[in-house]
Amino acid sequence: MQLGDRICAPSLRLLAFVIIAANAPPAHAISFHFSPASINIEARPGQITNQTLTLTLANDAKPTHFKARVEDWWRSADNLRTFYAAAGTISRSCGRWCSVNPAETAVKPGETLVIKLSLRVPDDAKPGGYWAALTVDEVTDPMLPKPTGVAMVFRASLSVGIYVEIPTATRAAHIVEIRISGQHARVVLSNDGNIPLRVTGTFEFYKVGEEQPVASVTFGGDPVLPEPINTCAFDASLPDAQVLPSGRYRVRAIVDLDLDHLLGAEKELDIVRSIGP
Repeated sequence: MQLGDRICAPSLRLLAFVIIAANAPPAHAISFHFSPASINIEARPGQITNQTLTLTLANDAKPTHFKARVEDWWRSADNLRTFYAAAGTISRSCGRWCSVNPAETAVKPGETLVIKLSLRVPDDAKPGGYWAALTVDEVTDPMLPKPTGVAMVFRASLSVGIYVEIPTATRAAHIVEIRISGQHARVVLSNDGNIPLRVTGTFEFYKVGEEQPVASVTFGGDPVLPEPINTCAFDASLPDAQVLPSGRYRVRAIVDLDLDHLLGAEKELDIVRSIGP
């Protein structure tokens, strides 16, 4: 299995990486707009759906060559890395259901590239959630002459999540742990169902014995997946030390997973604020 490891995740996060190329043109950063931010489909076995994505290159950009593909992705348990692999690597991949057109093309400044994503759900697909990523890479124009010197070249790559729900999916989750890690509050969630769950939530901080929070911070925005790693940590920076000084607190996590109820848990924890710069 060929496995990619990028510090990014589907939902329109731009990845820039550096390669060494011979006699390449001067380094430049491309500017473009890509939409939508994610693809969400509800379908039934045997159904075919078609989606359209657009990429518009800025007027002051240079002509750019793009290649599109569909691949699998998942996150590390600490939510710091996203792994990419060939479509069909994970059991709940919808990558092999997808085709893209065009797979590779050039875009001129100010021009809009329209990418058509066609998805056919297999007749024997089981209920639940399936996902993949549509990745669009900037690539070297194959019509350009091969370089002969050495230069630094920036290439852009972005991935957009594809989420397919086949009714009726099982939505279930629980809070595994709440803790303070350095200057961050952390909650670890477990997805006990069979569909990705989008996570948003709030940490509330209470002085022991009091019923009104002295501070709160929000977290989330990303999904917790049911496989291959079904737990995921979500962090939020602690409020300013003047608002939340060192001491013992009840830390409460309130999590919205788009279920018919909120998840909540709390724990008494010591918070020690760093001193100095």
